Amino acid sequence: MQNQQLSPIVTASTLSLVTASTPPGPPPAQYLHPSTANTDPAMHLPMYSKEAATIAKIYTDDQKYDRVNNSFDFKLTIFYNICKRASLPPKGYITALPTMLKGLA
Repeated sequence: MQNQQLSPIVTASTLSLVTASTPPGPPPAQYLHPSTANTDPAMHLPMYSKEAATIAKIYTDDQKYDRVNNSFDFKLTIFYNICKRASLPPKGYITALPTMLKGLA
């Protein structure tokens, strides 16, 4: 059995050749955020960022769930009420859910 050294496939010189020959451009679609990579208007999913920002402004620290002497069901009821006041539909609840949590909750 011979003692063979394996040479790396990509060296500094071959890497510079590959990067020099590859033109810069936009990243492939699989690396883009779904809202920016989506080109089909029928498949556009709203992000509800305006409503989530409104919810963050409405919330006080006392209304947030922090796992200490709090009833999660009570804090969830507050969350639903605030989402309704901010006109956030149920599909957007997942966007605003972290707003109701405080600390390590």
